[in-house]
Amino acid sequence: MKHLKIRLPIQLLAIVFICSILLLTPVQTHAEEKSNLSSWLNVCDTMGNNLRKKKFIYSNHGTKSTYNSALARRRRSNCALYVSWCLQEYGALKPGQTFYVRRSGSLRKNFKRWGGKVKVIRVNKRCSSANLRPGDVVCWAGIAHCNIYAGRNSSGDRLWYDAGKGSTYSGHSGSRYQNVGKKQLGYLNSKRISYIIRIKDL
Repeated sequence: MKHLKIRLPIQLLAIVFICSILLLTPVQTHAEEKSNLSSWLNVCDTMGNNLRKKKFIYSNHGTKSTYNSALARRRRSNCALYVSWCLQEYGALKPGQTFYVRRSGSLRKNFKRWGGKVKVIRVNKRCSSANLRPGDVVCWAGIAHCNIYAGRNSSGDRLWYDAGKGSTYSGHSGSRYQNVGKKQLGYLNSKRISYIIRIKDL
């Protein structure tokens, strides 16, 4: 008995090949994205708690580029350093890489490139009109400030991880941190967002 030779059209072979590639390529699932977001927000929460427990004060002077170096000496932080240290801890920035936001809303950083782990998105919209995602680092124009969007509470209010002056006991430079964790900051609803720094694997 002779074996039959089956000849497949070239288009069908191409389809089979492409499908096999797609099946073998790992795809990030919704569960993985949720796990990554949880890990990132946990970093933000832990770093905020550390600022309080280790008696850090708010300051723009005499600061260090990593949390560990600041912990070893002087224990000073501010909104941008807190966010930078969180990004370092998560691995989205390298140790020592920091940035801050000018009053104009532009970004100033001490490194050449952001690398491949974050996407910097130009927004130039009020907070109420911006398409924020939980975990976004938000850079504000007009107030020289940055913080981290933590999502909404059960009442629909926006929540923020924020290490600005308002998170200290007296609300002034030189004051010790009281609460950097998730909280409402209603005054931000009318402020303008210049940039969003979004971690790619969230």
